[in-house]
Amino acid sequence: MSSIVIDFEVLPEEGPSDPTAAQVCEDLKRQLQDRNSDLRRGEFGRFAENASLSVDGNVVARASESPAEVPSAGEVVYPSSGTFEPTFTSQDHQLQPIQGAAPLDPTGWENLSNSELLQSIAQRERQIVRTAIGGLGTDVPPSTRGVAADVDALESRCAHLSQRLEVAEQDLRNEKEAGRANKLRVEQLELKLKDREQLLGHAKEMWMKENVRASKLADTLTAVEDKLADQEKRLADVSARYAEAQQEVRQLQHLLGTGLGPEGGIAFAGDGFDRGARNGHSKVDDSMMVGSAGGDSSMHSPQRTLGATRVPQTENDTNTERFRRLCLMDDAVLYEDELLQIGVKAEYSGLEGQVAVFYGNKGNAALQSFVAQYLVREEHALKVVASPLNQHLEADQQIVQRLQVTMLEPFGEPPWLRLQFLLPDASPRRIQLKFPIILPKFMVGRQLSQQDFFRYWRQQHFVLNEVTCVVHLAERLRGPMVNIARSIPFGGAFRLHHGVDSNADNFVLVSSLADGQIDLQGKDTDALSLMRVEVGSGRFAGKARVVVRSSSHVVAKALCDCLVTQLAEPQAFVPHSCSIPAR
Repeated sequence: MSSIVIDFEVLPEEGPSDPTAAQVCEDLKRQLQDRNSDLRRGEFGRFAENASLSVDGNVVARASESPAEVPSAGEVVYPSSGTFEPTFTSQDHQLQPIQGAAPLDPTGWENLSNSELLQSIAQRERQIVRTAIGGLGTDVPPSTRGVAADVDALESRCAHLSQRLEVAEQDLRNEKEAGRANKLRVEQLELKLKDREQLLGHAKEMWMKENVRASKLADTLTAVEDKLADQEKRLADVSARYAEAQQEVRQLQHLLGTGLGPEGGIAFAGDGFDRGARNGHSKVDDSMMVGSAGGDSSMHSPQRTLGATRVPQTENDTNTERFRRLCLMDDAVLYEDELLQIGVKAEYSGLEGQVAVFYGNKGNAALQSFVAQYLVREEHALKVVASPLNQHLEADQQIVQRLQVTMLEPFGEPPWLRLQFLLPDASPRRIQLKFPIILPKFMVGRQLSQQDFFRYWRQQHFVLNEVTCVVHLAERLRGPMVNIARSIPFGGAFRLHHGVDSNADNFVLVSSLADGQIDLQGKDTDALSLMRVEVGSGRFAGKARVVVRSSSHVVAKALCDCLVTQLAEPQAFVPHSCSIPAR
């Protein structure tokens, strides 16, 4: 019976922790005799069942014997140093070294691929099988046939693993091809992305240019629209002026050419106008007139013609007329006598005004102790601040005093100017006169439609604050109606409304404070004032009735006084001038 002999050499230990040769031999002996050891399990377990361990030709242990049947380790002498060669001997075939076989080099295996490594393992296994069964012919024992079956199983498993490896390699090649395709696609996409970035940069540059161009076009369009709006505004102003001029022309034609018609009288209504039956309002009884003579309400007279009108007399250049003129304008002479001339130049904006007062010495001698005082009765409503004035006024010399005027609330009376100075003979003189700072200077005209005017006119708080006065017209106004129309607008402070009243001889005016806001819905009318000037005819020729309605009684009274000043005979507004005897 053949046996398999495995010779191996145990080298001496390299360090103190390494086992000695005797310890290694004892461990092999123990594992050979132990059926549950690592040596007796696995594929080598079949060969180790009948194996024996020999050292230098002496049997140390057998697998089929228990440890008591084998000589103890003390009976075997192990080399204390150097090397020794134990031998595993199996009762099967003897495993001889392969003639001419190259020694296995683990370092070389690491450089092989998986397929080459498997092929090398299969070749080594075939060499072992051929060595184990060589020279036996067809008479193969059952143990050899088991080894052959194991070899076939290993070869089939190796073939299966080779197929799996080929499939894995094929998948790897496919993945590499797919990776190369994806890489190529990524490169193409990067090129496209670069092209798109260039296009985007170009588009952005074009957009910036177009944006600048659009901004310039927008600025040009805005300028053109502004010009167009200005032109439209100017056109609207011109159209409004043209309409007003046409209305005034028709009014003047009526006043100067056609007269007042078959019934030339007017009605002085207490709470409404004589609007006729065409707008649904009946005529108001003339008995409501204030100050009518004889209680006769009939004021009808024959029609007036152009030949019947009288040209106003030339205005006397008196100080009273000068005050009245300065109420209508802002630059004129206020007072003048043989010694002194006082001129006023004013400018008003909103509720404030700048006034320059010029004092000129017309005499041949100087005026000493020249003092100007401004007396304001309603100091809570009107504030006047005057600059210092030189008290020495030489002959043919003019000095200027500047005033800062502020309206705090509506006031009724204008301030007074009091001048005191010494004549060349040292006698004192005092001049006191009204100064032309009146409430209309701080007002502006307002435009209302006919419906809004009558709606305000009939409101209760307007009716309660009504102020009425009947005056005798000044001689200069007893002629064409255009003279009255020129005297009552106060330089644009009152807005004259044509066609509101059905009677062409009546004047309708609307005004408000400069900073007032008018709500056409009637919610805020604190700044609004409505005025009517009704010119009498026939028995009441030379008279006029002034009616003012406002939300403030002070405003209504002040505006009524201003209108009366312009329409009445200038007899109650003469400035006071007197001399004070020397003491």
